[in-house]
Amino acid sequence: MRRFGTEGLRLARLSRGIDMRTVNPDRETKSVSAETTLDDDVADFRTLERRLWELCEKVSARLKAKELAGATVTLKLKSADFRLRTRARSLGAPTQLAAKIFAAGRELLARETGTTRFRLIGIGISALAGAQDADPADLVDQRGRHSAAAERAIDRLREKFGRAVVIRGIALGEE
Repeated sequence: MRRFGTEGLRLARLSRGIDMRTVNPDRETKSVSAETTLDDDVADFRTLERRLWELCEKVSARLKAKELAGATVTLKLKSADFRLRTRARSLGAPTQLAAKIFAAGRELLARETGTTRFRLIGIGISALAGAQDADPADLVDQRGRHSAAAERAIDRLREKFGRAVVIRGIALGEE
């Protein structure tokens, strides 16, 4: 007590797991993400792209469940030598759609692949907004509206019959 004073006493208690402060687990969500560690170190773009799609679907489902949308997509890659790379891209408007998240993430992934082997891949979305601000209609590009409607129809089918009822071609392996 003489050497460290009350701060020493506080640290001694904390080191023993004694802490009377209340814990508040509820806080504002700042980002939604998903990542996976690969079974083997991978340099192949197609393999990484397939994993990226699966992760984008997870992130999209989480956004929809929380009624959120995001405008900044972040790709996370960890190389075989444990170096971490993060690359981000801002979208024109917030989105919940897996296809839009994937398009941005795929573009970032294409710049990073080549000879480097990766052991982890992740995708996240931040700059969050409410679902009501997600995927506004585009007067110039009508395809966006149609792909959004298609993705939402797939979501309804999966809700009713399970995730495996509709699988996009990119998610299919080479087996």
